[in-house]
Amino acid sequence: MDFLTAMAFLGGGVLVLAAILTLLPSLGRPGRAVADALSRAPLLDAAMSLLTWVPWVVGAVVWGWLGLAGALAGQVLAYFVWVTAHELAWREETRGPRIVKFVNRAIGRWRNHTALWATMIALPILWAVRLGEAVAYPFLVWFAGFPRYRHGEWVNLTRHKFRGLVGHDLFWCLYCDWMTGVYSLGADMLRNVESFWCPIRFGDEAKNRHTRSVFPDVDLWVPGDGTMEDVEELMDCMYADGQRSWFGHPERMEALKDAGGGPEMLDSALLAHSRDPHNRGELPGHTHSAEGEMPLCGDAIRVELRVEDGRIAAARWSGPACPVCAASASIMTEAIKGRSLVEARSLFRQARRLAIGGRPHPGEEDSPLAPIAAVRRAPARINCALLPWHTMRSALGMTAVLPWHGEDCGR
Repeated sequence: MDFLTAMAFLGGGVLVLAAILTLLPSLGRPGRAVADALSRAPLLDAAMSLLTWVPWVVGAVVWGWLGLAGALAGQVLAYFVWVTAHELAWREETRGPRIVKFVNRAIGRWRNHTALWATMIALPILWAVRLGEAVAYPFLVWFAGFPRYRHGEWVNLTRHKFRGLVGHDLFWCLYCDWMTGVYSLGADMLRNVESFWCPIRFGDEAKNRHTRSVFPDVDLWVPGDGTMEDVEELMDCMYADGQRSWFGHPERMEALKDAGGGPEMLDSALLAHSRDPHNRGELPGHTHSAEGEMPLCGDAIRVELRVEDGRIAAARWSGPACPVCAASASIMTEAIKGRSLVEARSLFRQARRLAIGGRPHPGEEDSPLAPIAAVRRAPARINCALLPWHTMRSALGMTAVLPWHGEDCGR
């Protein structure tokens, strides 16, 4: 009896709430306003809680394990009743093109539905992530100055406004809508954590490759063969202005724009270098060389330098390179000629700062390296722009031999 009571009481409650949420937009402007508020965090968190984990807790507390099982059964039953009713109310839409029809044809009905329900296993995990976002992350804001987030811009539901999405398709698309928001917000928060406390690339290159989609600034962290001096130098350059956001965070780009260092006017200069790259080809009699590769873009360049009396007398590069990489290599080889090794390292820092989004130092707006800042609007190309610079640094063995000069960060 406990099982049936819990199933009827809690499943009925879920069904009533689902019906109310479905009918709210049809109640005029007030109803639409309430529905919109409930479709966005923080009120969305309350609505999702009542639809998901609250019945589990109530069932377990009041009726024990049978109550928990009854709550789950009631939720499943409520789902089928709601889907049937919603599709009956939108008969014309159900006869037309639908996601469920396509996937049923593609992989089979039972495989499709089994796979969908298997995703529900992740629901408690996603709720744990959401709890961390709402409860744990604020401590990082208060104590470490991490950037704040408007959770409602990430955790919200909007697909119910898509025309023709009904019943089965609507339920699962809204579930994915919520999951995507929770995951994306958590990933962005974790980017801040990683960049601030551990800006060191992973020792496993396969992991570096696999994590680029979630941590797009991974190649901007200190390489595995770097030193703690390099780590401190990077952190000093990136966080000296008080920002605690990850290196490609929009907050950094806005700050640069406010400071007059926006990239809008620089695209033509970068384009000119990509169309007519300087210093391309081999350098006879070079004293230093290194090769760098960016497999995702097909870049595989070689930088050759001739160092005389502690200065770079000549610099050239070769190999297949995308337009951004070629333009950056052109700019770099022009900029470092005649420079001392310490000056070359300072230029490397400036290029990295301009590409990643650090605040420009006085005078950098007119620097020959300024066109590199244009790549900030396309974060996926940052690594392409910095490949020649990392290769040059590797050729000179800077990690091992050059002293660090704090004044190069412009504090």
